[in-house]
Amino acid sequence: PAFAQGQEPLPRKVFLGVRMENIPAEERLAEGLGDLKAVRVREVLPGGSCASAGWRAGDLITSLNDIKVGSTAQVIDEVARHGAGSTMDYRVVRAGKVRTGKLRLVPWPQEQYPDLQVEYTSHRTVNGIQRGILTKPKAAPETKRPLVAFIGGIGCYSLDSPLDTARSEVQLLNALARAGYACARLEKPGMGDAQRSSKPCNQVGFMDEMAGYADMIAQLKQRPDIDSTEVTVIGHSMGGLFAPLVAQRTPVQRIIAYGTIGSNFPEYLVKTRRTIGEAYGWDAPRTDAYIKNFCHCAVWYFADHMTTAEATAKDSACADHLSVFDLRSRTYNDELYAVNVPQVWETYTGKTLLLWGEADFIASRHDHELLYRQLEARHPGLARFRVVQDADHGMDQADDFQAAVVGSAPYQANVAREVLAWMKSIQPPQP
Repeated sequence: PAFAQGQEPLPRKVFLGVRMENIPAEERLAEGLGDLKAVRVREVLPGGSCASAGWRAGDLITSLNDIKVGSTAQVIDEVARHGAGSTMDYRVVRAGKVRTGKLRLVPWPQEQYPDLQVEYTSHRTVNGIQRGILTKPKAAPETKRPLVAFIGGIGCYSLDSPLDTARSEVQLLNALARAGYACARLEKPGMGDAQRSSKPCNQVGFMDEMAGYADMIAQLKQRPDIDSTEVTVIGHSMGGLFAPLVAQRTPVQRIIAYGTIGSNFPEYLVKTRRTIGEAYGWDAPRTDAYIKNFCHCAVWYFADHMTTAEATAKDSACADHLSVFDLRSRTYNDELYAVNVPQVWETYTGKTLLLWGEADFIASRHDHELLYRQLEARHPGLARFRVVQDADHGMDQADDFQAAVVGSAPYQANVAREVLAWMKSIQPPQP
């Protein structure tokens, strides 16, 4: 990929090109594998390293570079130690016969569109070197364009998806790019191509993650093809809380928050435990008991600073309630717990669009209404709240909470329609 002046090249990660699965103990026994450590190949994708090596669905991966692998995580970790262009010795078992050879590691493919230019940018931040994926119209490449920067939710996941361009974040940002904006998906530290160049996502604190996004936006604003006076941050879910914090570090003219947090974290969690009960069709007594049980586990974890294990020792139900928080660092969770959400928004003076999907049971409508009232009271006329019809938390199509639980629906284009209608009413992009 091309790199803007002053950027440090960040190579593409390895495209293994295989879907794998762990082998449960009962299947090992039934298949006569005994103590053999292995991972089953479920599907081989065209164009990847494994396809070039002739691997097939059903193959059992037993070692890479003479290191035995017994889980998909071990395979991923071992491959991540190597860059594209290098080779690895492999040992697989197919129909009971051992096969060996060299796996030539090829780079992850790049997104390509007939009408959009895609650039993989790299940015030195407080967390290391992070990746951005910048899309803009191929026409008039020298035009200074308003910047739209997208920040994702709480999980550790990548926004770099050349094999799945139908996903909601890509569809939304590409729709905005086709309307004339320069759109940057900001990767989390340690994700995508930054696996080896920045701190792992699950070890990063909340404030350092936010600072990384601010660093990336500040650098993007220095590009000659970016209008640094016209910057919009789209914050999805937790990204909507990052957005006003980012704006404190680098000027931002507009914030769009979709399915975000508008109250302190414990209050948000309690409100959404109720909508979770509604989504799963629980009756009122079960929902009430679930919320009460969740609350005392959350108090032990956040207020009393217990670990998940310590809280679970007091109440076994805490394992289910709190396990999601262990996906992020203790520092991340403690810093998030400490955030005063209204105070974070107090210093922001730009325009704001608050969006909530009517089938979103992960975020609270009430939180968006709280934010809207706060922003309107401080700066009348600068905020707007809109409900997106038939949209779930992931910006996909869903008629209601129950449909959102089932999932697997395509992207809801009404999200981009709401965003574009608001953006164009404020500052139309260059053609």
